[in-house]
Amino acid sequence: MCYKYYDMNYTYLFVGGGLGGMSYYTYKNPGILMPYVINLIKYYHMVAGYYYIENKDKDIKKIKRKHSCINLICYNADTKEENYAENIKDSGILDLNSDKYDLKIIEKTIDDIKYYKRLYEKDLNKLIKDNHFFFGFLDDKPFLQVVYDDSTKTIDIHLELKPFYIDRSRILDDKFLKWFMKKFHNYEIENKDYRLNIIDNNVNMEYITNKDYIVLRNDKDTKYEIVRNEII
Repeated sequence: MCYKYYDMNYTYLFVGGGLGGMSYYTYKNPGILMPYVINLIKYYHMVAGYYYIENKDKDIKKIKRKHSCINLICYNADTKEENYAENIKDSGILDLNSDKYDLKIIEKTIDDIKYYKRLYEKDLNKLIKDNHFFFGFLDDKPFLQVVYDDSTKTIDIHLELKPFYIDRSRILDDKFLKWFMKKFHNYEIENKDYRLNIIDNNVNMEYITNKDYIVLRNDKDTKYEIVRNEII
């Protein structure tokens, strides 16, 4: 009987053994991959956000900021009634002391992009005389991802939140979210046992419920503050 011997390439043997050992070690120690997974998520959202802005604004030449008139959105979270008033700067006295609407939002278009700011002032006519009241944009976006989850529906909402990133504005409370989900996702919130799962810009994982809300703040490193167990 004849035997034939083959030369073995030990490189493949060592590489295969090394990969096998690494795979087994990772399986036994799953936490070792977590920093790499978190960085991968962060870079994904950075790239996705960059291309979203590029595709949205590529045809806009920002030589000079172009401002539109100021509009007012009033919404009743219980009856779902909405009133939209255009060009409120020239519309005369507006009654904001009425309890008919529990959510009031200013809408202004700058360079063909709509921005929104939560309104708390009672004297709107005095407020709109200051043409700079709307320009306190956040220096950086606070969130990489925000996901609405009510156990029957899961919706990624962070891209639509970008026009709301105004300093000192309050967002994502129950009244705000009911209006926001209907307007931007055509979804009516019926289940109050929802939660918003958040990955912030530092890849910290947070969540809020219908009893919480967020204040956007340029003076904080995170650019936001979570206020819990307070209804506004």
